Amino acid sequence: MTRPSIRCVLLCALPLVGCASAPAWQPSLDVALRAARAEGRELVVYFALPGRDLSERMQRTLHEPSIGRELSAGGFAAALADGVEQRRLYAAWVGFGEGMGIAVLGADGQCYAARPGPMDPPEFAAFLRQCVALRPELAAARAAVRSPTATPADQLRLGSLYLQLGRTKLAEEQLLAAATAGLAEARHRLARNYALDGNLSAARRWLVHVPKTGPALVTEGYVLFKERRHREAAAVLEQALAAELGEDRQRALLYLGKALHEDRQNERAKPLLEALAREGTGSTFEAAALHTLAHIADPQHGHTH
Repeated sequence: MTRPSIRCVLLCALPLVGCASAPAWQPSLDVALRAARAEGRELVVYFALPGRDLSERMQRTLHEPSIGRELSAGGFAAALADGVEQRRLYAAWVGFGEGMGIAVLGADGQCYAARPGPMDPPEFAAFLRQCVALRPELAAARAAVRSPTATPADQLRLGSLYLQLGRTKLAEEQLLAAATAGLAEARHRLARNYALDGNLSAARRWLVHVPKTGPALVTEGYVLFKERRHREAAAVLEQALAAELGEDRQRALLYLGKALHEDRQNERAKPLLEALAREGTGSTFEAAALHTLAHIADPQHGHTH
């Protein structure tokens, strides 16, 4: 059976409705890259897998007004790409061989944010808001690392931002430098980065001898979750939530809810996830909580870990 072309599948999947001011999804990645560089715009790239159910389901949502609003508000251009034909770019930007997902390129053409796998419209919109919100901090962190007076703490901050944005290859470079310079915080952030990439043995190596701070416990719980040790993950994340977590608090709540769900404790998972979703900050964690709740209600709903 002939594999459908990316242009045919994607163009047919995108009705000409939705947010009128949203950028059109350019079906040629090469054209979109050249135009974005010429205009000094950031570019959002959707890598699709034509013929795959989860990919096609996400394709049909790309015209949703919530996504269009965030693309427009952030000044993004948008492009489509075939995750098989463009497997090298997908691997370089998102990090996993051929596949589906989102990459965000800065005006300089460098990919600074990525999310593998499918996303619901609320998750995608929240991810785009996150990219916009972190632009000033990311620019300052990059400038600090380029400075002749850069310190391991500067590398830790830049690596942590890349980790937050899902750009694991760039995060690894900065966090590894900070960790080898002796920063304990960088060690557990590096472990989290490896877990996000699926390298659980490396994650475990970097967790050894890390002080049991609240954020480090969040990383430990996340690694346990990725190892599918859900009951242990829940216990560690509950312990973490007793500490001051700052930006890691919502992450801990999300993965506690997911771990409880996977451990068949939905009576505990649902109210926790509902409370997180109601916090109303517009974060990716709140959107992911809604996604998990939808899966609990309908196990056929697209569900990834």
